[in-house]
Amino acid sequence: MDPHPGKKRWQERRWNLWASALTLNMASGGVYDYSAFSPAVKETFGLSLREADLMMNFAFFFYAATSFGYGVCNYKLGPKLGPRLGCCVMLSSYTVVVINLNRPLLPGKAGAALMSLLLGIGWAGLGTSLGATFQRVMQVFPQTDGWAIGVLKASVGAGGAVLPALYFGLMGVRPGQSMLGMKFFPAYSSCLLALSTFVVTCCMDAQPGFSRSEARNFLHTAVAVIFITTAATASSLLPLGSMSTSLAIVALVFLVLMLTAATCLPDIQEERPNQGQESEPMHIIIQRAVLTWEYWVYIGVFCTCAGSGQMILTNLYQIADASGYAERSEALLCLVNFGSMLGRLGFGAACDVLRRRRASRTLLFLLCNLLGIVGQALFYMAAVGGQELLLYAGAVVTGFGFGGGFPTLVNVCAARWGSATLSANWTFMDAVGNGCASILFGSILGSSSYDRHADSSHSCFGPQCFALPHILMASACACGAALSLVLIWKHPRNSEVRRSLSQSFRLRSGVANFDITF
Repeated sequence: MDPHPGKKRWQERRWNLWASALTLNMASGGVYDYSAFSPAVKETFGLSLREADLMMNFAFFFYAATSFGYGVCNYKLGPKLGPRLGCCVMLSSYTVVVINLNRPLLPGKAGAALMSLLLGIGWAGLGTSLGATFQRVMQVFPQTDGWAIGVLKASVGAGGAVLPALYFGLMGVRPGQSMLGMKFFPAYSSCLLALSTFVVTCCMDAQPGFSRSEARNFLHTAVAVIFITTAATASSLLPLGSMSTSLAIVALVFLVLMLTAATCLPDIQEERPNQGQESEPMHIIIQRAVLTWEYWVYIGVFCTCAGSGQMILTNLYQIADASGYAERSEALLCLVNFGSMLGRLGFGAACDVLRRRRASRTLLFLLCNLLGIVGQALFYMAAVGGQELLLYAGAVVTGFGFGGGFPTLVNVCAARWGSATLSANWTFMDAVGNGCASILFGSILGSSSYDRHADSSHSCFGPQCFALPHILMASACACGAALSLVLIWKHPRNSEVRRSLSQSFRLRSGVANFDITF
């Protein structure tokens, strides 16, 4: 136990790191929220709705293409300098994004392609900040790291709801109504992220520890995140007036209270519970990890988990329109996002349960893919039968499985390749998995059948528009589930390979040697 918990500097307190990590993840939700300024992109470059969505998916491709270099630099530069450098790159790219929106550097689709490149580079820079934060949080909260990552991942969605609601609410307009406001939204979100990155890197000296109240504190934070997201979403959906303004203010007040309360939590150190013999920690750098087949199979499994959600999110309006419920697209989007937030929280907590029981957390990837199959089946039946309730059920189930894959990837990545190298390995795996899911399932699979059955006005109605994509996506999720079983079956052999790689790697002197229990 720590006899002098009050003697720590503020940079060394675990709960200050936690509050700054929450702030960073919420700010990242605003940076990732392409929908907040996509109408401005469409008008500036003369794009159709599908072309604007395709531009966003190609931004994920550029994110994936640059992520390996970011991951290596992040590991080489350390948990403070790496995120700050990535943040500077993100600020630079988003500055050009704002300039390109207000005074296009290139016309038409060439300007849109430049936007994809700039957004992808900016997101990769953001990924370095998130990866370093996840790494340090898992080292500082080793007994409840699954809960912590689940709440952090859920807070990304909260930020995506709160930041646009506050930004456009203060302007007295709805998102999509102020063209000038949308063109400067990237500047607003990126500046908040830069400030959050600086604060969180100042708290990287937080000391690892344990207290039995951790899980309860994370549960309280999760409830607050759900409430803030609900209030902010309702504020954006309601007509402009006193009610919407009041809800936005309530969301802001609860956000401030939540972050303030986190910094005021006592940093009490208790003796860690005895959980039996611990395995020797493994730390495998990304240059060695990418040489193993297991690494790429995990990326493929995560790609199918993310692909199910990406296909629905990218084509949600067309899916609702083809089924005759175009006016329900906004409600369906809220249900997908709400299900995703619950999935991030639930799967994060499940990671802790499985770790304590020494069960494979790859089982959660299996569950994510099974949920993806069920969700696609519900959308297929809704398209064939024209039943509105099946659309709602499919949105929630698909969102739940989609969100569950994100905390699972962080926890599995730390368990398989080490928490000391998590930042680089997670950044690359998340970028490649999300990038491939966006291009393959969000754009190519989602648009191919729709375009083939579209009429002269480029619109499609009826079950034939997305029937085949739903079936193929469910088949891809089935393949992901099968690969998850293969990974579980091959775990003993893969563990020997990772252990040999870890033994040939000597940790740098500046890397913390406190690790999680595998």
